[in-house]
Order: sequence, then C-alpha cells, then structure tokens
Amino acid sequence: MTKTRFSHAQCEHPSTKAARAKCRKEMRGEAVAASAPKPVAVTPAKKDPRKAAKPASVETPAEGVATVETIETAPAAEPTEITPDTWRDHKDAAALVHINGVAEPFAAQCITGWSIKFLQFTDAEGKRQRIPASTVGRVTV
Repeated sequence: MTKTRFSHAQCEHPSTKAARAKCRKEMRGEAVAASAPKPVAVTPAKKDPRKAAKPASVETPAEGVATVETIETAPAAEPTEITPDTWRDHKDAAALVHINGVAEPFAAQCITGWSIKFLQFTDAEGKRQRIPASTVGRVTV
C-alpha cells in the first residue's frame, strides 16, 4: 500500500516536529469531516395496526343485573421451526423433536448439535440422545 506524500512547504507554521504533527492532525480531521455520512432524517414511528384496541369502559348496571366482563388474552405463539442452519439460535430452549413414523414427538430440554448425519439433544430425563438426521421430520420450539 502506498502512502500519499505531503510537503509542508506551502504551510505557514514553523518547521518544527510538533508544528508539522499538529498540521497533519488538523488535515486528517478535515478529511474525516468531509467524508462523514450525511445525517439521515428521522421519520416518526407509525402506530402498529395489529395491536389490540383498549376495552371499552364498564358501566355500572342496575341492581340485581349480572355483569359480563371481557378479558383480552394474548394470542398463542405459534411454534418456531428449527433447521440445521438455525439450531444454534435456539440452543438453550426446550424443543419438540418430531420423528418420521412416530406419533408422539420427543420432548428435548435443549438441542446440543445438528450435523448432516445426526441430531443430538438432551431429553426430558437429562440423557443425551443422538438420532439419525434422516429420520427427523421437524423440530419446533
């Protein structure tokens, strides 16, 4: 890598080592400021239409009338499917290992490895299990 040579002949500072160093430092600062990215305009955040609306206020009914309260619950999270490429992201999470030809999935405490040949996991009893990867239907968290 070649370095661009600079002569201080046109500079007006004294020809001392400290003055030349200060001049170079100032020139670097100007170069960095010139090449710095322009500030990006920040747009205000949009409201998420998927968020649930607030429940309406409850009116007090007349005496002797039963009231019905509505309770909002969070939607159940769908299981996330794990692949041989993404198993490290879910390494410490409990998972279900679905095997081809087996009705019930295995409950795994954690996935410890997934190669081309084998899937390794710790089962619910804490034992390490190693099964052929070709028999794995899918793995979900």
